[in-house]
Amino acid sequence: MRATSFAIAALVAATAAGPTQARDPLLSQPIDCTLGETCFLQALFDHDPSPDEGDAFCGKLTRDDHGGTDFALPNLAAMRAGVDVLAAAPGTVVGTRDSWPDISTKDPNAPDLNGQDCGNGVAIRHGGGWVTQYCHLKRGSIIVKEGQRVAKGTPLGEVGLSGSTTFPHLHLSVFKDGAKVDPFAPDGPVCNGTPDTLWEDPLPTPAGGILTAGFAGRVPDFAETTDGLTNDPTLSNTAPAFLVWVSGFQSFPGDALDIRITHPDGVFHENTIRFTEETEVWQRFSGRRYTDFNWPSGPYTATLTFRRGDQTLATRTLETRVE
Repeated sequence: MRATSFAIAALVAATAAGPTQARDPLLSQPIDCTLGETCFLQALFDHDPSPDEGDAFCGKLTRDDHGGTDFALPNLAAMRAGVDVLAAAPGTVVGTRDSWPDISTKDPNAPDLNGQDCGNGVAIRHGGGWVTQYCHLKRGSIIVKEGQRVAKGTPLGEVGLSGSTTFPHLHLSVFKDGAKVDPFAPDGPVCNGTPDTLWEDPLPTPAGGILTAGFAGRVPDFAETTDGLTNDPTLSNTAPAFLVWVSGFQSFPGDALDIRITHPDGVFHENTIRFTEETEVWQRFSGRRYTDFNWPSGPYTATLTFRRGDQTLATRTLETRVE
């Protein structure tokens, strides 16, 4: 692959040379997962020209100068299992790159990207001046070639951790005549009402949510939960701690996480955790530390509620058993 074939300048040139079409493309979901369950909309297009940020709905589910849409996986385990990236519309592949390693930019061994922040990816020309670009794909996963015609929904590769990123996700950029366009609001943000989107089917746009959660007999670190830690279905009655850990995305000051743990005799633990800062990805835990008595045996249920004021953003129910 020629590195220059994937540069934005080349995309613009390829777009200008492409055939025309009468209307805007209708885009399908570009990732093979269930939004809100096995993947999440983690960041939208930033419409605010100032150092602040504002998404298509005048909310804050974005980052300053973010020029695309991020579809995130809950952890690295999901990335390793493989999640396909799909062509959002029919077209011709005009660029690919598949050489960058899957490594977080926070890792001390992360390479210098030399401006290739997209990492591994694919660009597709759709005609009429439209191009879509798919970034941060897993190295070695890309299965299409430059010049290949693809149908809507054609697998292009898999979600990865290449380029300028700290978590596995697909970054989708949409271009019209070389300018970036928000597929949720191509004509600009709509604070009240529903914008005229480019999506064939409406996509849910959460303002934040829960990624993963579980019971544990000790406090896990952030690296464990992002790698793929799961709920422990059985805990020892002499475990050093009895707690629930929760990881999620997009918190703002004033948000709250309610954790309630019950067992057959009633409420075992109850706590509300308040968020004091804006965080793209967060982790919290709550429970009890072991003292001089064993944890009561039997089944336990945890109910988790992540909320913003009176709005419930996400809920989750977990179960474990102490033996």
